[in-house]
Amino acid sequence: MNNILSHSVDITLIIVNYNVKEYLANLLYSVDRAKHNLSLQIIVVDNDSRDGSLSYLKPRFPGVEFIANAKNVGFGSANNQAIKIAKGKYTLLVNPDVLISENTLVTLYEHMENNPGTGACGCKILNPDGTFAPESRRSVPTPANALWKVLGLTNLFPENRRFSEYYLGWMNPDEQGKVPVLSGSFMFFRTDLLQKLEGFDERFFMYGEDIDLCYRVAKEGYDIDYVPSTSIIHYKGESTKKDNLRYVITFNKALYQFFDKHYSYGYTLFFRMLIYTGIVLKTVLSYIATLIRKASRPAVDLLILNTLIVILFLIRYSIPITGFAEAYQPRFLIVNLLLSVFFLMAGKFYEQYGKNRFSASAAIKSSFIAFVGVVIVTFFFRDFAFSRLILLAGAILGPALIAAVRFYEKTRPSNIHRAGSQIIRPRLLVAGVGDVTGNLIRKIRAEASWNYDIIGLVSQANTQELNELEHVPVIGSIHQLPELVKSYKADQVLFTLDSISHLEILKLMSQIEDRNVVYKVVPESLDYIVGKSHVEYFDDIPVMDVELPYNSAWNRFIKRGVDIVLPAVLLVMMLPLYPFFRLIASGRNRNLHIPLGSDPLLKPGLNLWHPHNRHRFLNVFHLLAGTLQGRLSLVGAPLTDQAVSDNIGYKFGLTGLLQINEKRLFRDEEKHRFELYYLQNYTVWKDFEIIFKTLLSGKCCYVYVNAGKPDAG
Repeated sequence: MNNILSHSVDITLIIVNYNVKEYLANLLYSVDRAKHNLSLQIIVVDNDSRDGSLSYLKPRFPGVEFIANAKNVGFGSANNQAIKIAKGKYTLLVNPDVLISENTLVTLYEHMENNPGTGACGCKILNPDGTFAPESRRSVPTPANALWKVLGLTNLFPENRRFSEYYLGWMNPDEQGKVPVLSGSFMFFRTDLLQKLEGFDERFFMYGEDIDLCYRVAKEGYDIDYVPSTSIIHYKGESTKKDNLRYVITFNKALYQFFDKHYSYGYTLFFRMLIYTGIVLKTVLSYIATLIRKASRPAVDLLILNTLIVILFLIRYSIPITGFAEAYQPRFLIVNLLLSVFFLMAGKFYEQYGKNRFSASAAIKSSFIAFVGVVIVTFFFRDFAFSRLILLAGAILGPALIAAVRFYEKTRPSNIHRAGSQIIRPRLLVAGVGDVTGNLIRKIRAEASWNYDIIGLVSQANTQELNELEHVPVIGSIHQLPELVKSYKADQVLFTLDSISHLEILKLMSQIEDRNVVYKVVPESLDYIVGKSHVEYFDDIPVMDVELPYNSAWNRFIKRGVDIVLPAVLLVMMLPLYPFFRLIASGRNRNLHIPLGSDPLLKPGLNLWHPHNRHRFLNVFHLLAGTLQGRLSLVGAPLTDQAVSDNIGYKFGLTGLLQINEKRLFRDEEKHRFELYYLQNYTVWKDFEIIFKTLLSGKCCYVYVNAGKPDAG
């Protein structure tokens, strides 16, 4: 061992990357802030990532040493490649999905310097929601505590000294002390000791190698210390992988490997087989539980649809519930089976249990197709004939009920992660006001696929004289953030790293009591937003397709059909009330003349009723009539009183993407970006979604007038 070479720098950081370039970039930014006067060697081992990690990271971090593997060699093996060339007096093995605070490296360096008997140390780890991660310190697995973990008793009794021995649950998370095992996501070693032990045992491909390494450190006579005076955030962790069968098998296999390596010599073959059987049983039960969780959503959907058919059957033929079993013939069960099969097939096609799991439109389409399929089959196969009226009612009520379930799921606080997936906008607080904050707000507003409602800015002490920025009010200072999150009912907090330190972020996260709040960070580069388990990219350049979906003949035909059917139905329903509202409005200056003769899509002389007055209901008649005649659309460009409109070639509408987002758009460039997004991503389901959001907002239409901001009615 060349001690002079190994001590040529203070700390070597070793990071193994696999398809998480944004998290790794975020970590490297935080390391740069935390290095202070320490000399660092940073080695990134890339396990054959397919997301362009190397081409993305190398130009941004020229001082980092990169090792590119031709295949994924596993966590332990990749670390060992870098351990062999580590030059630091100490070596930090850290996962890429970690964010360290400004004092982390200095704190652990000084701790090791002051405690020569310590071979390795770790710090307090926080989950993305600010809670303490129990894997921050653990025990070495023994047959007893492994059995408690396998049986789930560790989770049931997290603070019991016997059953929580694996995670040392009885210990105070803020109490420094000696522990048997550190988290593999963050381990700080003496390099000489780490190289003497030859790093990880590569027989552990993914899990268990950290336990094995700590066990061997203790056998060398060194202490392992838990130092909670500094903390880190671990974004992903094991919780994001537990539903994966490969994870379940690999983790439990590693558990048995550790037992077999270090304990098997002291036990009989029968006892070893008993342990092995328990681990296999745990693997099987975990996988079954995963399947049940995944099947629960389609099971609920099928229960709703089939129960609806039964209820409609009872209503249609006035049958009491007690007489259902006798009246509902066995052949009718074929209808339930067909409905279920068609629904699941359509759901598979629309990926409503995958990436579109919160999509109401995917659920509506799947439900509608299922009922249409049943109608077609029962029409051609008379043996399965079923009431057309029941199926028609089901085709209307079924999609509505399934969509209501999706709406409930989407609006649950625990599901507010992606802004674009929400009908009700996640309420966003931006914490930190710096040089890039104004640009950040503009970027968020300009992303038409996102649906954030920026409710306020939280400033540092030195920016309290600022009242607002980009039309967003400053509602308090950073030390008030926990109270502001509660009082403003914030769903998400966005930390700007150009103005708030990682240490402040960690402290604030631990102080906020609401665990449903989602925390995200934006690096100074403003390329993306990092949150729990996913990354949202900014896109500055809207690329316009040559052939817009909006302009296709089929989409125009469907859109015109909707513009005829819905207004016609509403006008028929409202027609008896027209004389009443007309009588009330008589004698008043009730119409606003909008000269649109220069617009080729509308006939000249279109009269619209201004919505910002007492006669807004009478206005609706004229707006719907204009839609029925083809001069307007239900969803389209904002109405305006200007002789020449600057919309980019689509019909004026009673509502639209611009109208429902009018409070977040202040620049013409932002408005045009939203118009392009609508035209590029147009489907009739997009129109229905906009109509639904309009109804939820309580605003039926907008008329933009020369006097200023739009009026709503």
